[in-house]
Amino acid sequence: MIEVIYKDENQEAKDRDGIFSVPKNIRQIGLIKGNCRIYMEDYVYTFLGRYAGAEESGGEEKSCMAGLTGETKWDSGDVYVFIKGALAAETEELSREHIEFTDQLWQKIHQEMERYFEGQEIVGWFFAERALTLEASEIFQRAHLKNFGGGDKVLLLMDPAEREEVFFRYENSFLVKQSGYYLYYEKNPQMQAYMLEKNAGKEQRQEEVPDEAVKAFRKIIQKKKNVEEKETEELEERTSVFSYAATACLVFAV
Repeated sequence: MIEVIYKDENQEAKDRDGIFSVPKNIRQIGLIKGNCRIYMEDYVYTFLGRYAGAEESGGEEKSCMAGLTGETKWDSGDVYVFIKGALAAETEELSREHIEFTDQLWQKIHQEMERYFEGQEIVGWFFAERALTLEASEIFQRAHLKNFGGGDKVLLLMDPAEREEVFFRYENSFLVKQSGYYLYYEKNPQMQAYMLEKNAGKEQRQEEVPDEAVKAFRKIIQKKKNVEEKETEELEERTSVFSYAATACLVFAV
C-alpha cells in the first residue's frame, strides 16, 4: 500500500454551507482517484484496530461491527467524507454471512452518538473479521443498501490478522472499492473520551472472573487463619493452665 505523508498543508473548499477546511496533518494511504475523498482521524483508526482485536482473539475468528460518525461535504462535484468517530455495534450471531442492524442496535447507536459525538452524523459503517476477503459480497451490498441507502455512506472492511483495510462507496447501485484514503491527525477529545470509557468497561468485565477467584482464595486464607488462631488460643490456654499448675505445686511444696 502506497503511503505519502503531508504536513501542515492547509486546504479549503466550499460547499452549500460555506467554506470548510481540509485537515492539515495527513497521511495518504493508497492512491486517491475519482471524486471521493475519505479522511479518517487517527484515533478512530486506532480504536477500530483494537476493537477488531487481532492480538486478543487468540487465533479464533472474531467478527465485529461499528458505526462511523462524522460529516460529509461537497465541492465542485467532489465529495469529502470526514470520519471523526466510531461506535461499537455489538450484536449476537455476527459473521460475514449474517449481518443485521436491528432497531434495538440502531437505538443504542443513536443514543451513544448523542452522548459522545453530538452534532455529527452517520457517515458509514465498519466490519472486521479474521481472514476476511476484502471484497463487497452480496451480503455486504444488501446490508449497506438496507441500512445506509445510496448516497455517500461508506463501508470499511478490515482483516485484523493482516491489519489490512479497504473502503467502499456506493456508486451506480454497487459498493465500489476505493483505491485510497487519508489518515489525519488532530485533537479528538470526543473519540478519546469514548475510547477511555470503552476500555474502562472492558477492564471491569475482565476483572469479574478474577474477582470471584480472589474472593474464593480469600475465604480459604481466612478459614485457615481462623483455624490457626483457634489452635494458638488453645495452645496458650493449655500453656497457661500448665504454668498455673506448676506454680501451685511450687507454692504447696514450700
